Amino acid sequence: MLVNVMPRAKSIRSGWRCDSCGKLISGLQAGWVEWLAAEDTKGKPKVSGLRLVHRRNASQRNTSPRSREPYGCQYNPRDEFRKNRGIVEGLALDRFAGPDGLMLLLSMIAEHELPAQEVIELAKRVQIPGYEAVHELVHDAVSEGVIAPSISSGFYLQCEIWDVLRWAKYRTSTKAS
Repeated sequence: MLVNVMPRAKSIRSGWRCDSCGKLISGLQAGWVEWLAAEDTKGKPKVSGLRLVHRRNASQRNTSPRSREPYGCQYNPRDEFRKNRGIVEGLALDRFAGPDGLMLLLSMIAEHELPAQEVIELAKRVQIPGYEAVHELVHDAVSEGVIAPSISSGFYLQCEIWDVLRWAKYRTSTKAS
C-alpha cells in the first residue's frame, strides 16, 4: 500500500485550538495538556476531562476573557476539588510532541491511564500534520462528498486532510466573493 505523506516543508501546523477559550495556541511552549483524577462512587480511581489548553502564563498574555482568571484557561484546582474531590493533573504540550510524545501517548492508552478515545484524539491533534486544522470541518467535507475516508471516520490520510484544507479554502474564498 502506497501512502502519500505530507512533505515536512509543507507542514501546515500553525497551532492548536484551546479547548477552554477556543483561541489559538500558537506553539508547543504555549500549550498545556490537563485532566482530572478523582474517585467514582465506589471509590475506584476515575480519570476524565482530558483537554489541550493555554499554559497559564500564555493565557495570561492572551486577550481572552479567561486570561484575567487566576488559572487562565486551565482547570481551577480548588473548584475541581470542591466539585468531586478531583485533582488536576497535567503536562506541558511539548511532552506529547514528536516520537517521545507519541510513545507517551501510546503508553497512556496501553496502561488505561485516561479514556482511550480522548487520548487517541489528542494524539491525532498533536501528532498528525493538518489534523488540528480539519478535525472540526471534516464531517461537513464527508457529507458534501469532498472525501470518503479510506481508513474510517475520524482517521484520515494526509491526502484526505489536504483535500479538506483545499475545499475549506475554496469554500471560504467563494463566500467572501
